[in-house]
Amino acid sequence: MSGYPVALALPEALSTADSASVVVGISLTLALLVITSAVAAIGWAGGIWALVGPAVTGRPVTVKDSYRYGLRHLPSLGPWTLGATLLLVAGLSAYVVPGLYLLYALSMFSFPVLFEHGTNPLRRSFRLTHTQAGRVLARWSVLAVVAVAFEGALSLLFGGLSLALLGHPGFGSSAQGLNDGLLDAVHTAVGAPLWALLVIGLTVTYMDLQASPTRNSRS
Repeated sequence: MSGYPVALALPEALSTADSASVVVGISLTLALLVITSAVAAIGWAGGIWALVGPAVTGRPVTVKDSYRYGLRHLPSLGPWTLGATLLLVAGLSAYVVPGLYLLYALSMFSFPVLFEHGTNPLRRSFRLTHTQAGRVLARWSVLAVVAVAFEGALSLLFGGLSLALLGHPGFGSSAQGLNDGLLDAVHTAVGAPLWALLVIGLTVTYMDLQASPTRNSRS
C-alpha cells in the first residue's frame, strides 16, 4: 500500500492500559479499515471494468464509467474486501509466511464477486490460485517483486523528503500533522501506477485461467 496514512491508535491505546483509549483505538481502527476497504473496492472494480469493459460493451470505458461501475458493485465487493483485509492483517500480524500465503491465495477474490455470482469468492480465489499454481505463482511473484521494489523506492524517497523538509522520516506511527498528511497524499498519488499494474496483471491472469480448458469447476 502506498503511503502510511493510518495512525497506530490501537497499539498505543493497549500500551497505556486505558480502557477508554482501547475502545477509541478499536473503533478508529475499524472505521479506517471500513473506509479503506470501501475506497479500495471502488477503485479496484473500476480498474477491472476499464480493462474488460470495452470487450463486453464494444465501446471505450471512460473514467466516469469506471467509477460508476465501482460504486454500483460496492455493496457486493466492499464487505468481501473488508473480510479479506481482516484475514490478511491477522495473518501478516501473527506469522509472516502464512500471511504471505494468504495474500497469494486471496489475490483473486474480487473477480468471482464481479463475474461469478453465486460463488464464495474467498474459496473460489483459493481454487483459482491453486488450479495452475506454477503459472499463477510465477506471474504473482513477478508482480510482487515489482510492487515491493517500486514501493520500497518510493518509501525511501518520501522518507528522505520528510526527513529533509519536516525533520523526521515520516514512516508509520512517526507521521504526524498536516504536513505529513500532505506528503503522504503525494506519496499515495505517485504510487498509483503500481495499483494499475496489479489490476492489469491479476486481471490478465484471471482471464487466462478462465479460458484454460484445465481450470477447476466453480465452488
